[in-house]
Amino acid sequence: MDLQQKHQIRGYAFHVTVALEKDGRYRGMILVSKRGDTQQVYATPVLIETPSSFKSVHAALIEASAYAQELIYNGAIKALLPVEGPLAGKPASQPPDFVDN
Repeated sequence: MDLQQKHQIRGYAFHVTVALEKDGRYRGMILVSKRGDTQQVYATPVLIETPSSFKSVHAALIEASAYAQELIYNGAIKALLPVEGPLAGKPASQPPDFVDN
């Protein structure tokens, strides 16, 4: 059985999968590998867990997919993802100035 599904919505690339918890329930997991707003690709995917857990793998996958779509469409995903580079408050790198003064 395939427990991972790859998605792309509004430039965001992510997988949804499930994790088995100690109590025998399944929790949906979203693994974001690319930001849609900045096109930043993450070397290590960012993990976002769903708030609910279920007795069924299928229900947990549905929840993870729906939760990811909700986060993307309402823009809330931006607050859950790390920002690197110029958007993190660091100045963009400038090319060296080779003009002799």
